[in-house]
Amino acid sequence: MSLHYSGPLGTPSYSGGAAYSGGAGMGGSYSGAAMGGGPAMMGTAGHAGVGGGGGRVVMHGGNGCCGTPAHLNSRSGMYSGGSFVGGGGGVGPGGGTVIEPTPGCGVGSTASDTGCCVGGPETQCGGVGNACFESSGNMVTTTDWSYVGQGRGGYSVTPSYNYVGEGAGAYSKDVIVTPYGCRIRPCCILLALLALLLPLLYWLLQPKCGGLFGSDGPECNPPPPGPLGECTLWGDPHIRTFDHIRSDYYSPGEFWVVKSKYVWIQARYLPTKVTSGLGVTKAIAVGGPFLKGHKLFVTVRSATWDTQPVLTGFPSDFTVPGLVDMHYNNVGQLLQAGRSGKPLHIVHIKLEDGSPEGLKIQVNRWMEPTEGDYMNVKINMHKQPDQDGHCGNFNGIPTDDDRIQVRARVGKTGVEPAQMLFHTKTPVMVANRPNINDCPAEKLDDAKSVCKAKKQRETGSKWAIPSMDCLIDVCFGGKGFAQTG
Repeated sequence: MSLHYSGPLGTPSYSGGAAYSGGAGMGGSYSGAAMGGGPAMMGTAGHAGVGGGGGRVVMHGGNGCCGTPAHLNSRSGMYSGGSFVGGGGGVGPGGGTVIEPTPGCGVGSTASDTGCCVGGPETQCGGVGNACFESSGNMVTTTDWSYVGQGRGGYSVTPSYNYVGEGAGAYSKDVIVTPYGCRIRPCCILLALLALLLPLLYWLLQPKCGGLFGSDGPECNPPPPGPLGECTLWGDPHIRTFDHIRSDYYSPGEFWVVKSKYVWIQARYLPTKVTSGLGVTKAIAVGGPFLKGHKLFVTVRSATWDTQPVLTGFPSDFTVPGLVDMHYNNVGQLLQAGRSGKPLHIVHIKLEDGSPEGLKIQVNRWMEPTEGDYMNVKINMHKQPDQDGHCGNFNGIPTDDDRIQVRARVGKTGVEPAQMLFHTKTPVMVANRPNINDCPAEKLDDAKSVCKAKKQRETGSKWAIPSMDCLIDVCFGGKGFAQTG
């Protein structure tokens, strides 16, 4: 705002950028786009004042995202439709209050709430200060002009006044800025939301065991161990379950060997060049909550702990205290007939499962060029909650470990993609062909005898392996297919 002296000594008048009105006297009068007192001068911003003396309130700002405030106060006047009419009388110009909303937006009081949190967030709003809070606006109060001594057109610096003629003295005014209101800054709202979101993301993304918060939770600590048992996989592949029944699985794919609440063991079955399409064990993968987010993979020619290659030499060892102890050497039990005298390459694995014995796995690797790569596997472990898989449900009832029943419980197409420990999935079903695993055990035994005899006649070898096609034909079509196929 700028006021200009524009009258003779004794009756000076000042013009300003707002509506002022005053009466005559030694101190002069002020007028801006008003009538009364001295000469009328035009004001700015569409405000016009009529009358003498009294103060007024002018609204500034309000074009932020929170809207234009509607509160107005005046000693004797009104604000309406963009104009101000002030009243009152007295010598010298009147004082007034200008309400200046804080730009921007936030959550809390609005710019019109001039009676809320007077003093601003530094002194109000629970004493949290202005780290994350700001005032909704400022009340700029201008007191009446005061005659402070002789002078000739004196002026004050703020707001700036220009000397434009003779005067009878100097005038000054006090400006008081009072913050009011209390609203949260938008950036702090975002920070608060982020603080709530991070634990949720951590809970969703972290493994069920392991990590900053989950390493000692109930999901990571298995219950007291159940009975100790043994399951063996050999050949193409044949499986002797924990409950001591033999089951034969022939289809390629990735399957559950042990599926339980804490221990997960999966196997990959694929054919070799001498198995005539029948699957053999090519790899195993171990994971689950008992490994606290880690995974172990063992194939015929490699092993990895998570993504780290291990047992890269022969012999060699690998240990992670409290989790896994592995050794690779030529010492161990044969798990398949007809292997005597052959070079041994055996991986010994002990995984900590909370029991004194631990979970032990022996892998016998066979890498003879004439046979193709495959492995035999022996698992020694305690019974687990909710256990099932190709090694059986370990409930002491051998008959329900029959292949047909196991497949009905754990699925016929292998491990579901969402539960895979392996990185890729092998198609299990062949279009327009029956699945050999759907052949009942007794019928499959007859088919193996018929097809093996046929293969021996064709090859002249007593170690001949019946072909998958022959087994399917005999199981689902009858023995006559073996004679003519």
